[in-house]
Amino acid sequence: MPRNVKLEYFEPKLTSHIQPDDTGIIQTLKALYQKAFCLRAIDLDEVGEAEIYKINLLEAMMMVTEARNNVQSTTIANCWNHTKIQAE
Repeated sequence: MPRNVKLEYFEPKLTSHIQPDDTGIIQTLKALYQKAFCLRAIDLDEVGEAEIYKINLLEAMMMVTEARNNVQSTTIANCWNHTKIQAE
């Protein structure tokens, strides 16, 4: 290992205190994705599709991208502020 690299091992369940993604960004992204997935299933059911929960990889990726774009900047800022990694 190079001498200019220092490894720090964290205690279990410490990541939410130091990683902003673990403090709410991922939770918000998942909730937005699940909402979009359910709305898609409802739309497919209304038009008579039999397999309303079947989804291909491209559709899933597009829905995740849309969900990520809908995570509000205030949510991201609040998560960073919660970690106290940076000055407010």
